Amino acid sequence: MKSIRFLFSTAAAAALTWVFGTSRLPGLKAIDWFLLAVAYQAAAGNFAASTLGGAAAGLLEDILLHPLKGANAFAKALLGYLLTAVSLRVVFGGALVVAASLAVAALLNSLIVALLGRILIGTPFFIGLADISRCALTGGAGGLFYWAWRFPWKEEWRRRRHRKLR
Repeated sequence: MKSIRFLFSTAAAAALTWVFGTSRLPGLKAIDWFLLAVAYQAAAGNFAASTLGGAAAGLLEDILLHPLKGANAFAKALLGYLLTAVSLRVVFGGALVVAASLAVAALLNSLIVALLGRILIGTPFFIGLADISRCALTGGAGGLFYWAWRFPWKEEWRRRRHRKLR
């Protein structure tokens, strides 16, 4: 089950990154789909699976998008471990809390990657408005997915069908 969760989420993140990366929608292009895949893996509550899944998803992101190979792999592995620790100890109170925690995780990911880039290849350490908006969009997308996952669709459809029959 863990390997299916890992394969599904990482493949979906790679596909969404590719599809929205080639589209003309800048908001969807900026979302860190790999971080959402790591958060999905971390929700299972297994430290080893989420850490290794985060490392693999980050490495795939590095291969596809980033010049410093391994920076996102390290950041996503660390965030996978931290998100698993948080998900085991905290009961999330709704989509807004999930969105805020994913936005903070995306900001930590940006900070770790920028710090590693500064240390290893000497790039300037700068977190700009584009990074902040990317973090907000990632958190918003994660909160929206969480809301859609938890929404009682079956009861809503029954209620609407019952209303149409009257």
